[in-house]
Amino acid sequence: MGMTEPHRIPLTEQRRLVQRIVTGRIPSGRELDVCREILTSKCEEAVAFQALFTLLRGALADPLFNIDDTQLVVPLLKALARGDLTAGELL
Repeated sequence: MGMTEPHRIPLTEQRRLVQRIVTGRIPSGRELDVCREILTSKCEEAVAFQALFTLLRGALADPLFNIDDTQLVVPLLKALARGDLTAGELL
């Protein structure tokens, strides 16, 4: 079972969070909408990684994004940056 440190979030929960962000309206913005389009299409891992990383960073920056979800996004970004998770695992 895949989990990230330090919060030990189950992979299924991570996927649900990512899906809520990809299919939701927050964070908002043209660049983030393009990221959503990329993530809902077939694309290479490197492209998906960049789009997902940008979308998750946008979630952190959006004041309307749920604070509880924000606390879950931080370990996801760290895990992605370290290579502990791939975009494919989260989508």
